[in-house]
Amino acid sequence: MRNTVVMIVLALLAGATWIWTWPPQNQTARSERSADGGPLGYYVRGARWSVTDEQGRVTYRIRAERLDEVPSEERLRLEGVAVEYQPSDATAWAISAASANALKDGSLLELSGDVEMRNVPTDGSAQQTILTEALRFWPDTSNIESEHLVEIRLGDWRLRAMGLSSDLKGQTLTLESEVHGTFAPR
Repeated sequence: MRNTVVMIVLALLAGATWIWTWPPQNQTARSERSADGGPLGYYVRGARWSVTDEQGRVTYRIRAERLDEVPSEERLRLEGVAVEYQPSDATAWAISAASANALKDGSLLELSGDVEMRNVPTDGSAQQTILTEALRFWPDTSNIESEHLVEIRLGDWRLRAMGLSSDLKGQTLTLESEVHGTFAPR
């Protein structure tokens, strides 16, 4: 009889514990959806990854304070972004932005919020800086584009334009419209 009473008490305690730790139904539904209504994916704080070319050389590295997967759109959402772009046989670039969206296949990186690009010259030439609010970057083809106000700094020279497209490997730059420049004499 005593064993039966002990077993019933233990069963009641186990049931009460199970019910007590069970999340409310509305809380479960909330945790299965992201802020934009799609299903949640993974997230990473302090994300770092490298991408290599066909020969196994690192082409670029990305660091992000936070990375969120958006599985319904096959993209990644990044915050606090820094990119080290090092194409073979071309000038390296350091790119930073407040946030970015990246396709999961790595073919496009859409940077936004105080985007800054600086080349890293190794031949003693002047550093080039590109500042804009938003920029699209295709690492595989080394192309960049922006429809926003862009400021380009080349030593003492300053150029401003609305929109830009560039092939970083080919070292070509096209300013779209409203081009203004300041060239300081040396």
